[in-house]
Amino acid sequence: MSRYDLANELSRLGTRASEEPIKLLGLLIVDPASDLSEYAVRLRHLLSEAVKIARTADFDEENVATASLPSWFLELTTGTPEVPNSDTVGSEGKRQYLAARDDRPWDAEEWIYTFDPELRSWSWWDATTNDQGKVCVWVDTKGEPRVPMEELWWALYTAGARSVQPMSLEYADVWHQQMSLLP
Repeated sequence: MSRYDLANELSRLGTRASEEPIKLLGLLIVDPASDLSEYAVRLRHLLSEAVKIARTADFDEENVATASLPSWFLELTTGTPEVPNSDTVGSEGKRQYLAARDDRPWDAEEWIYTFDPELRSWSWWDATTNDQGKVCVWVDTKGEPRVPMEELWWALYTAGARSVQPMSLEYADVWHQQMSLLP
């Protein structure tokens, strides 16, 4: 099984990776609006559901089912950008995304199509915490310093990020030294 296989990625979303990563991983540092562990659980759950959908979806079809995505996420992807919903953490993250990244929210159907394995250029590796009390989101970009990942930014913010630092490449040794934030 390849590290880029969706089953392997799904496993890493549920537990710390048991295999060795490539030498350089993508790192996004997140300042969450909630508790670090709560944030990591929320983000991992959202991405797990997206990867599960991607494992069975026919992306050549006009519609891909999104009903298994978390209800809080589906709520955030509907309506107008300025109308908050009952999820205050997600609403704040959505507002921050719109201010920092784009001026329009993603639609759930549009978002899930970006998980087509033939198109996505990153895969989940882990979520850890650093000494500054931030969440470190690690992704495998096959060592590429710049890859399209706007769908990941949307997930990071709607999961409850106040801010997200641009992705940098970091040696896997740094990841090895940090503890995973697991459900």
